[in-house]
Order: sequence, then C-alpha cells, then structure tokens
Amino acid sequence: MGKYARYFYFDLDKVHYEHFYLYMLIAAIVALYLVLKSQSKFKLEMFFLSFYLLTGSFNVLLNFKIPGISFFEVQIVRVVYLLLLFRMVRDKVFSGTRFNFVGDKKLPWFVLPLFLYVLFLSLSVLYTGVEKGYVTIIDSVAFILIVFGISSLKDQHSYDIIGKSIIIGAIASSIISLLQLTINPFFLRIGDDRAAFGNFIRSNGIFDTEYFNSYYLIVAITWVLVMVKNKILRAFLVTLFTLGVICSFQRMSWIILFLVIVIYFIFIAKVSLARLLFAAVAGFAIILSLSVFYYQDIMKSSLVQDRLTDSVEGRQEYYSFVLNNIGKKPFLGFGDLKNEVYYENLLRITGKRSRATAEEGDLHSGYFMSMFQYGIPAFVCFLLFVLLPIPYYLRLVKFNIYFMVPFLVSVLYFVGNLTNSFLFLKYLSVLYAIHIGIGMGVRKIETSQLTKITN
Repeated sequence: MGKYARYFYFDLDKVHYEHFYLYMLIAAIVALYLVLKSQSKFKLEMFFLSFYLLTGSFNVLLNFKIPGISFFEVQIVRVVYLLLLFRMVRDKVFSGTRFNFVGDKKLPWFVLPLFLYVLFLSLSVLYTGVEKGYVTIIDSVAFILIVFGISSLKDQHSYDIIGKSIIIGAIASSIISLLQLTINPFFLRIGDDRAAFGNFIRSNGIFDTEYFNSYYLIVAITWVLVMVKNKILRAFLVTLFTLGVICSFQRMSWIILFLVIVIYFIFIAKVSLARLLFAAVAGFAIILSLSVFYYQDIMKSSLVQDRLTDSVEGRQEYYSFVLNNIGKKPFLGFGDLKNEVYYENLLRITGKRSRATAEEGDLHSGYFMSMFQYGIPAFVCFLLFVLLPIPYYLRLVKFNIYFMVPFLVSVLYFVGNLTNSFLFLKYLSVLYAIHIGIGMGVRKIETSQLTKITN
C-alpha cells in the first residue's frame, strides 16, 4: 500500500483500488472504439491521448519507473508527447525535406512569447542551480511539443476524437461528482478531500483536485456547444456538466463558467440580453432558495472560512511580497520556491511551515509565480503568451465555429491563472496546449484548402 500514499491523502481503507483499474479498462475500450471508428490517420497517438483525456488523474496509478533509470518515470502524458515528437521527426525525415521544427512561416502571434518564456525559464533554473531543474525545462519543452505536435496533425478527424473523448470523460466525471456529493464522498476519489460545507466534501470527479475537475467540465461544455447539434442533448449535457462544476465548490470555476456561458450566448449565439437576464435571475433564485436551508452550514464551511482567512487581503500579501523582492533578482528570478526569501515570507504570511517549505500550496497566481521564479522578462512573455490567443481565436470564430473551442479555453486559462498556478505541465496546462494546437491545426487546414481552391 505504500506506493498509493502519494495519491490518496485520506484513510487508505476507504479506497477500492479495483474500481479505478476497472474504470481505466473501460476508458481504454472507449478510446480504442473512438479511434477505430474514426477516420483519423494517427490512431496510435490518438489512442493514448484519448485514454489520457478519459482517465483524468486516475492514470497516475499506471506510472512506473524503468529499472536502472531512477530520474525518469513513465507517464501517459509523456507517452503522448514522445509519440508526437517521433511522428514529427519521422514525417520530416521520410518526406525528404530539410527538418524545420516550426514548419510554417505564418505562425500565430503568441508563438514567439512562448519560445521566449521557455528560454528565460531555462536560463533561470540553470543560473540559479535549481535542484532537478532539468525536469522544469523538460516539462516546458514537452508543452511546446504538445502544441506543435497537435497542430502538425492537420486532421479534423483526430481533433474530433479529442472533443468526443473530453465530452465522454466529462459525463463520467460529472456523474462521479454527483455521487461523491450525495451518496459516498470517497467513491472513486483520488487526491484531495477538502470540505465544502457541513458534512459535504468537494467533488473531484476523475481528478485529484476539485479545480481540475471543474475546469475540465467547462472545457467539455465548449466542445458540446460546438459538436452537439441536437438541442435537447446539448441542453442536457451542459446542465449535467454545470452541476458537476457546482459540486466542485471551486469559486473561480463558477465565475469562469458564468463568463464562458455569457460570452457564448451574447457574442457567438447572439441570444437577446432579455432572455439571458431572465435565465440568470431564475438561476440565482434557485441558488438563493437552496442556500436558505443550509445557511448555517454554508457560513461555517471551509468554502466561506477559507475565503475569510485566505481572502483577497491574504492573496495580496503573497503578491506584495513578490513585488517587494523581485528587485533583488529582476531578470532571472529565484528559480523555484525552495529558497530563503520564499520561506521567510510565506512563514510570516501563513504561519505554516508546510507552506513556507513549498511542500503544499504556492503563490495562487500563475503570473506572480512566473515572475518570482523566472524573473520579469519571463513574466512578460508568459502574460503575452496567455493573452494573445484570445483576440487571435476570437477573430477567427466568425470564419469557423470550431475556433470557439480554443478561444474559450484561452479565456479559461487566462482567468484561471489569476488565482491558481497552471504552469507546465499541470493538467489544465496540458489541456491548454492541446487546444492551442488544435486551433493552429484547424487554421492550417483552412489555409491549405484555400490554397488548393485558388490554384
């Protein structure tokens, strides 16, 4: 049981390991079915990627070390980006053309800040002598591989497999979330077991933390809005996934869900403002009615108490400490969170040694994390990389509704990094890389088709 301790933070007697492996077996069968049924030209890559998307955090149970190679652990996500790398190299070698990693002179604006960010990140960890800094560099390079590997596929059928996998995974995660909240809080639970209110625990779904669950479900909603044409089925799935987001009791995900829905209905679906306001008022009335019955439990809950103790003021102390200290190392930052400056300030702010030693938690902002760890130039590049895809894909939505998915995922990633750190390669970062790559790939498909027509 020792090897499971790092995945299950609660009483191991409550864990039914066979349920997780059964779920992954079913996910593998579903992934195989989606791939074989599809006309995708990249079946091996799509199988592992589909399996990764269907299993969430559960697939960490399949991680293993290669005997004699202690520094490398085989993970599904690593299999995915290595397969993408091998395919890109293979295609270039057998095509007989000179190898060019980028391969497209008309790249989106955000590609340059991405490369510069990884450059500054690499210089920072090498200069500051971060322990196992090579892992940080490898993860950042892997992020780039995923972006360009997915974009280089230029295959609509492969992208459809990704969307279907996320929707099916979200159905499972939503149902598991509802069961965790109402029947058994430890049903297929892996990772955190944070309190919501009363005796309720925040739902993780198929993930190890509630916010990955909720963000994944929001991404699935964007795919439903694009792929599902049946209005009744679309409404059912959006409702189901919304309930899953609510069960996570993750405040920022509620805000992002509302933002995504508003953007879709006002700017894309062109729904009248009156109808949208009516739906918003009706939803608020339902939530208000339910809160009356649980008022005392809610006010005493960690959902509220965490906000009172680690509120905007508490977060401001994190950010102020970064701004007050970045002048000491403005260009390359401090490398990581295991240093004296971080230790002293986090101990002062939180009073918790586990936070000060970076054993748990961080600065609750991807932007301030990038600034503190890698310096001001890296922060500027990261900010530009996160911001620029939003107007880029928004401009393309009017030409093809498919661009709505990377556009809304870009909005999610931008807002999510305000209060959480999603630097490479956390699950949401992988989702972001995949969808940025899909957007670039669809753009290449359209460009190629337009070229054929004009010629």
